[in-house]
Amino acid sequence: MVKSIGILGVGQAGGNVAEIASTMGFPTALINTNQRDGLVNTRVEKKYFVPGYNGAGQDRSIGLKAIQDHYLEIISFVKQSFKDINLLLVAFSTDGGTGSGMSPLLIDLLTDQLPDISVGAIAIVPERNVLAGNRINTAECVQELSKIEGLASVFLVDNDQVRKMNPQSSKQQIYAASNHQVMEAINSVLQITQKSSFYGNLDETDLINILNTRGVTIISSTVVTDAKSTSDVTSKIHRSWANSIFCPVESTGVIRAGLIFEGPEHFTKLINVPAIFERVGEPLQLFEGTYVTETDPTITTVLAGLPFPSRRLFALEESLEKNKDRLQTLVSNEYTQKYESRISWASNLKIKKPVKQESSVSSKLSKYQR
Repeated sequence: MVKSIGILGVGQAGGNVAEIASTMGFPTALINTNQRDGLVNTRVEKKYFVPGYNGAGQDRSIGLKAIQDHYLEIISFVKQSFKDINLLLVAFSTDGGTGSGMSPLLIDLLTDQLPDISVGAIAIVPERNVLAGNRINTAECVQELSKIEGLASVFLVDNDQVRKMNPQSSKQQIYAASNHQVMEAINSVLQITQKSSFYGNLDETDLINILNTRGVTIISSTVVTDAKSTSDVTSKIHRSWANSIFCPVESTGVIRAGLIFEGPEHFTKLINVPAIFERVGEPLQLFEGTYVTETDPTITTVLAGLPFPSRRLFALEESLEKNKDRLQTLVSNEYTQKYESRISWASNLKIKKPVKQESSVSSKLSKYQR
């Protein structure tokens, strides 16, 4: 199956997402300011390393300057790397330097430069316990991202959600789980579009219509084997939204949605569409697919056009606000702090080399004459 969705990884995190996407058959490429980071992504064949840079050191301004200085070459690289796709998803971490700094401007440029391809994002939001610099980067990056007019779907992958499900995991395990699960969710829905059914198909055009929607998008699935009523099914779907790897749904405002059922036919009578969407609002368009199988009954939902999750983002900003004075003092002290020694008087005590006085041999001999 030739995938109609491409994945462009920017920075180390984005490159790792692209690496996973490559194993699933997605067209992929990566951009980085640090060649050593990108070289580990061996399955991604198309790579662009911004010349003159050796990483961004979590400094968004360096990532931004990299694209400002080389946007012509970067756009040309992207155009050459992705052909015959309908949607390009730019993957990056919001709290670093390269991906966070480069991606909003790059996406904004690509929405104009790729007229036949929609451009969306896979933006990774860090855990709540990250340090102040990472929080600032995320707040700035998401704000810039949210203001891009021509943007398609934004998948906000929430590492905090993954941490809740895997509380004892290391940071590296959290990152790997996030990267794998977002690509598995997208790949799973894309594979469903290739199936046929007598009861109604969600085809690839339907999916692209959903993902072309501007705003935040989530994909979630739930098994409903033990559901006995429409209320049980509805509750399981709502819990799947709360427990997905994406930032949780906080408010109403779904514009387009997909509802996919796979399983024994008798479970379909438990699906109550109005009840399902009561919490998030009735979508403007709903695309459904019903696939009767003998597997465990599973319902997958795609919600697109959601508002950016203010509560989740405010939680990242909260500690910054609480520590505003301390943080401002720290930055101010960087340029003003100094140490004054209390023993400056002691500098005169330092041993000095004796100054040699030139004299003749005869004067020295006479000095010792008796």
